[in-house]
Amino acid sequence: MSATFRRNLLTDWWKLRRVRWPLLGLLTLGLAAGVALFRSRASLVIVYNATGSAIPELTISACSQSRVFREVGERESVHLTLAPRGGESDITVATNGVALWRGEYIEPAGGYRVTVRLRGDGQVETSSTISWWQTWLR
Repeated sequence: MSATFRRNLLTDWWKLRRVRWPLLGLLTLGLAAGVALFRSRASLVIVYNATGSAIPELTISACSQSRVFREVGERESVHLTLAPRGGESDITVATNGVALWRGEYIEPAGGYRVTVRLRGDGQVETSSTISWWQTWLR
């Protein structure tokens, strides 16, 4: 091996280890943070079935958006991810066209997470949080 070839090999290895890999790592972390921040703006409604039996048809509606779920089994959950269109509104959960619950104001963008638990005794439990990314940005 010539001295020039050895020097070039050592220089390239040093650049790869000391410069290129850390830059690639920083770029990957930046991309991951950007994706997490972008996805944290979407609002989400999660409905848990704790009624003790399957629900043949469950409809979740919010912000002029709606989704119908068929055969939601006991202890299963379904969710509606809201697109950033439409205005703010209340959430409606219905089964077979009959509203089971209506409440919890939500905006389509803003990182809201609303959880609705349907219980067997007819009671409905709710909880609401905001994505920590969105909380941090406010």
